[in-house]
Amino acid sequence: MLKGCLQNWMPPIESSIPREGSCVLPDVKLFVQDLPAKEKPIPSAFHTSEAPVEFIYCLSGGIQIFATDCKGDKVYSQISEGKGTVLHLPLCNGSSIIKPGSPLQVVALQINPAHLDQLVHATGCPLHPILKRIVQGRRIPCFLQNTFLPLPIRLTVEQILSCPPGKGMQNIFLEYKKIELLYLQLNLLNSRLLKLKNTNQREIKAAHNAHKMLMEDLAAPPGLEELAARVGLNRSQLNKVFRSVFGDTVFGVVRQVRLECARKMLEGGTSNVTEVAYECGFSSPSHFTKAFSDHFSVKPKHYQKLYLQKQMVMESNT
Repeated sequence: MLKGCLQNWMPPIESSIPREGSCVLPDVKLFVQDLPAKEKPIPSAFHTSEAPVEFIYCLSGGIQIFATDCKGDKVYSQISEGKGTVLHLPLCNGSSIIKPGSPLQVVALQINPAHLDQLVHATGCPLHPILKRIVQGRRIPCFLQNTFLPLPIRLTVEQILSCPPGKGMQNIFLEYKKIELLYLQLNLLNSRLLKLKNTNQREIKAAHNAHKMLMEDLAAPPGLEELAARVGLNRSQLNKVFRSVFGDTVFGVVRQVRLECARKMLEGGTSNVTEVAYECGFSSPSHFTKAFSDHFSVKPKHYQKLYLQKQMVMESNT
């Protein structure tokens, strides 16, 4: 079985107790991390070769992942509290940071892309287009954020986390919960794709046009009412179809893109925090600092300093 993010990137912590279920579906691994809160961020470097597709469910805490793939393209992803994530990072170098201040409670299903392909064919479950390319053998890094955990998945994850490690009946229980979680995940993928498929094609096209307009002027995008009118929808329709197509509301997407733009500018090292704030469309440096800190768990100035120091060390070692 290929190693996934939790095995590759979690630093050894004495209270971390991996629990795995593998007797009925050995090609699907269940991995659990239940770590106490730490006062400081916990960094860890990693390198991946081949990698599984991972369905990750985070009940508490969070992990930030910074990676560079074999083509030199950068990937940033965040495993967030109360959310589900789909992750696939083959042939990457990078680092991860465990968020301080909260216990880390994460459950993951890990499956080889080829085995996922077999499972999809056996069940008839449709796949997200990116996952479809992965199971077809394309080694592409990807990160998909799946909004908040649905209640059935959340309850199953809580039951897995509450099961003490051991042999015998505990392993049978975990295997049963692994199968339940896999069923819920495949059903979730199916229902979301059906929802998108049933969305009016005119509305989908309007959402993509709106997205293009937003990206053309991140610093001063049109208001929601104006944007909706320009693409022929009302504001409620636009936000609804945006959630189906892009996974968030209109200005949720704008905020994500602004923060990613800000991160890249900080890494460039030529702009200070104030310049980055206004360039990326934030109303003030203080608003930017709060938004960046909430999202990345580190203040922008400190992030820039750490990143540039890391780059200097890497360059001196080459």
